[in-house]
Amino acid sequence: MLEAVDMSVKMKKKEYKAAFDELAPKLGELQRTAKEKGVPVVLVVEGWEGSNKGSLVNQLLQALDPRGYLFIAPPGRGEERYPFLIPYWEITPPAGKMTILAGSWYREVLRRRLEKGEHAKDYSGVFRDICAFERHLADSGTVVLKFFCHMEKKEQKKRLEARAADPDLSWSVSERDWLENREYDSFLFCAEEMLSFTGTEYAPWTVVAAGSFEFAAWKILSTVERVLRERLSGEEWPATGGVLGGVEYEKSAALSTTEPDGDLSAKEYEKQLAALQSELKSLEIRVFRESLPVILLFEGVDAAGKGGAIRRITEALYPMNYTVHPVGAPNDLERSHHYMWRFWKDFPRFGHIAVFDRSWYGRVLVERVEGFCSPAEWHRAYREINETERHLTDFGTLLLKFWLQIDQEEQLRRFESRHDDPFRAWKLTDEDWRNREKWDDYQKAAGEMLVRTGTPYAPWTVVATNSKRLARIKILTTVTEGIHKALEGRADRVSGELRNTKRKKA
Repeated sequence: MLEAVDMSVKMKKKEYKAAFDELAPKLGELQRTAKEKGVPVVLVVEGWEGSNKGSLVNQLLQALDPRGYLFIAPPGRGEERYPFLIPYWEITPPAGKMTILAGSWYREVLRRRLEKGEHAKDYSGVFRDICAFERHLADSGTVVLKFFCHMEKKEQKKRLEARAADPDLSWSVSERDWLENREYDSFLFCAEEMLSFTGTEYAPWTVVAAGSFEFAAWKILSTVERVLRERLSGEEWPATGGVLGGVEYEKSAALSTTEPDGDLSAKEYEKQLAALQSELKSLEIRVFRESLPVILLFEGVDAAGKGGAIRRITEALYPMNYTVHPVGAPNDLERSHHYMWRFWKDFPRFGHIAVFDRSWYGRVLVERVEGFCSPAEWHRAYREINETERHLTDFGTLLLKFWLQIDQEEQLRRFESRHDDPFRAWKLTDEDWRNREKWDDYQKAAGEMLVRTGTPYAPWTVVATNSKRLARIKILTTVTEGIHKALEGRADRVSGELRNTKRKKA
């Protein structure tokens, strides 16, 4: 693929200056149009070290209003302590803004493969996660432009040597840059595989022949101008496909068969609760020491007992090692991003427990029922959620999801009890009563959610909470058993890696 690129193309400086003078005002106008229409833009410039990516990006920046873009040159992050896409979600632009990256998530993958000698390793899972990430952006209206600056081995070596000999630029040439030139063929293989896997209709690649700076700069600027002009001129935005079709559910079996028989006595409940909390406290120490990221996610009917269940978990834990994230309506900044944006920053790093009191499932629950998003958006969200959760679990995150269910009569009793209790009246809002009027709609949405997002890597645990005691014991039991299993799997994986390392040395 890359070897077929015509590297002889050139442009004279005078020709480029004339082209820039023509393109610059057009790019400025398109930037203002994107702002007016609330269209975010992500622009990625990747390629070989020495291909002048930074200087090429700077040519684009000269045509833009600096108040409307954020330029980022992501550094290497060192030790992997969280799924690698997390920091990139955090820098995605809000509506009407641009994020321009000279080096991105692709640079991280390419360098990892090169430095670890993994050019023959199967990276299709990583590319799958990247494609999902970019499709999430594109489906929400973001224009994604990607450029790969290509150059030949001899030219790269020549440029690296020139930089290394320049006192003002020698600092910018690292051992990793020289490694890339020495292992040119391996890097070339990895780059071509990356371009093949991740060149999609919603985020295509443009390969730029970077032998001539003027030609490369013109290629990037003219492509940005053309794509933005085409994408901003359409009547409908975004014009993306891949929306999952609806499935009608008369009634969810998962919600209709959850009510257990009986209850626990207060004495037996306290006994089991103390034992489970003691076990959980010990497990939390192992979670920290063995660097296991954990997400405990709680959704459910209003007044089903999410807060009480979370409190029984957290009162057994050390406060430095867990965070509870209560999720409400998004603010103005959060609404200007993809709906998942505000959650990525709260995903746990190694050895930390994140507890979500409501979550990203609001997109297919309250936002669906109340009409805060379009049918196309909430249909699409099932796939987006599944892909995000797979990215987390593939990294090694333990994700436990709980749906708490009560019947209408029990909900009414709890509402009235809260209303009459001055210490709990604050928990009852007008919104709770309005949601109750749409009980059937919420139950239908919940049933479809459980079916569509209950996956082998992130299954739902449905808990009947008419009996709060039985519900809390079931939740704590599920949490402790899940952590035990995840820690055992982690230990087996580490042991297997050590055995493979010893075999290679032998």
